[in-house]
Amino acid sequence: MKLEKSKALWEEGKQYMPSGVSAGGRVNVACGMPHYIDHAHGARLYTVDGEEFIDYHGGSGASMFGHDHPRVKAAIEECLSRGFFMNYDSEKTLEFAKNFTTLVPTVEKFRLLNSGTEATMAAIRIARGYTGKNIIIKMDGHFHGMHEMVWYNHGKYPPMGPDGIVETAPDSNGIPAVFTSLVKVAEFNNLDAVAKLVEMYHGDIAAIILEPVVFNMGAAEASPEFVHGIRKLCDEEGCCMIMDEVITGMRFRPGSAQGYYGVQPDLTTFAKAIGAGMSISLVGGKAEIMDICSPGGTVGVSGTYSGNQLAVWAANECVKMALEPGFYDHIEAVGGKLFTGMEALMKKHGLPGHVHGKGARFAIYWGYDDPAIDQDLRKSQQLFRRDMANAFINGALDNGLYFHSYWDAPIPSHCGFSVQHTLEDIDISLEKMDKVMAGMTSMV
Repeated sequence: MKLEKSKALWEEGKQYMPSGVSAGGRVNVACGMPHYIDHAHGARLYTVDGEEFIDYHGGSGASMFGHDHPRVKAAIEECLSRGFFMNYDSEKTLEFAKNFTTLVPTVEKFRLLNSGTEATMAAIRIARGYTGKNIIIKMDGHFHGMHEMVWYNHGKYPPMGPDGIVETAPDSNGIPAVFTSLVKVAEFNNLDAVAKLVEMYHGDIAAIILEPVVFNMGAAEASPEFVHGIRKLCDEEGCCMIMDEVITGMRFRPGSAQGYYGVQPDLTTFAKAIGAGMSISLVGGKAEIMDICSPGGTVGVSGTYSGNQLAVWAANECVKMALEPGFYDHIEAVGGKLFTGMEALMKKHGLPGHVHGKGARFAIYWGYDDPAIDQDLRKSQQLFRRDMANAFINGALDNGLYFHSYWDAPIPSHCGFSVQHTLEDIDISLEKMDKVMAGMTSMV
């Protein structure tokens, strides 16, 4: 990689920002530095160093509609012409509401926010306000944002107990123990472990929260039995089922993950894909529960920038596109060609690995072939080859494909493509990946 200008900007950035970046995730850990982007269009990124990449990072999942989408751009430009005001609603806010609840009918009412972290924080507060209870049960390895209510056991993995219950481990320094005591952790896809925690803390459980497809630890999927078992446990205990669709939201049909699993959570969080790169999220769910939000109820869920019009106009255009015939046909065609093509190249070059994808997001598992192991976080970590993952990412970068690693850990980072990726882009990408994987054969 060239990156002379990016390196110079990074060094300058260290004078003003911790590690020289505006957010920790900006550093591509596989190559040890950030890339500075000059402009982006469609499925491509263009760096300050003059490099062109087909983008398979997708802004951590926020760029599912690609870059500079003409329809989103037109919506934003119209909003700009009206004054791009914020801290007020408009007719466009209601249009978005009608369109979104048509796309995801299990969300009866919602509140708009600005990020996935805000959305899960609000969901947990609503659940506690609605139930009058305190304890939150989460799954080992799942990520729900960087806040004290639920930022545990995603980057740190204490030993698994024989009953599938795990010690609660904060993912960051600075989280007081008093918060830790309110979160209990169970093994993913282990319904007996969750039931055991429900029994242990009966009467004080406010919510059970889960990612239906855990893109934050690869792309492990909840089994249908697990999802419906959680729904039943919540009904029996009188607590809220929170489905975190910050990443899965709008990624696949029908009605995102809750439509796919055929379940109605009590509360759901959405972000990333719904805004095409604009900062917008929402927490929504059953009307009876959402109506406890102030000013009509007693739980505060609001924000100065919540529902700002630039984000609303962009998000409304995204949802309108998702409601149109053929939208998901294209996603499935692109994903099918990319995923099967990558696995065929792995076999061609004798490389252990596979691709686990759902909709427009996927993970590349290096080191083993059996996708069933993906559901077992601890076993997957033992077999995952970080050295191969880094070699692939760096080789891809050298060949004009942008992949990103958020961490240097035995978990694949989630990748993605956009609605602006074409089948021709996939052909070009697979040709480049063929060269990359040919250079990795000595690692087997």
